[in-house]
Amino acid sequence: MPKLAISALLAACAATSVVAADSSAWHPASVDIGGHHIMIFRVGAGGFTAAERRALLELRLTEALTRTSYLMPVLISLDQVPGGIAISANGYQFVTATPDDARANNSSLWTLAREWGDSIKRTFEAVGPARQLRLETRSPWRARGHQ
Repeated sequence: MPKLAISALLAACAATSVVAADSSAWHPASVDIGGHHIMIFRVGAGGFTAAERRALLELRLTEALTRTSYLMPVLISLDQVPGGIAISANGYQFVTATPDDARANNSSLWTLAREWGDSIKRTFEAVGPARQLRLETRSPWRARGHQ
């Protein structure tokens, strides 16, 4: 999809994004779904601004939260990729934490990726179809490339 089309889609998402209950604390790059704060993008990446990254992640989360395939327990995976660490839930990639993200958050790359993964998991459990199930799983994490 051309960058212009993606930019138009992101602008539309930004205009209709859901903000946290305390709208005075809203930040243009803050990801908030169903009143749950997930993260703030502090830097751009992959040719997108921080606000565009937020809009794209909100779009992906909203789409995923409406899918019935997420009636299963949420398994977060972290995969080392050339640009950083890809964060996925049940096999669907949502975002990549980059070294620039880690620096902007005064964190290590793996620590930030785990924090973002935890936030995505909590969101699915709080507002998604997965909240209806109370299944035990061995571990909520599957990390490749790091222990």
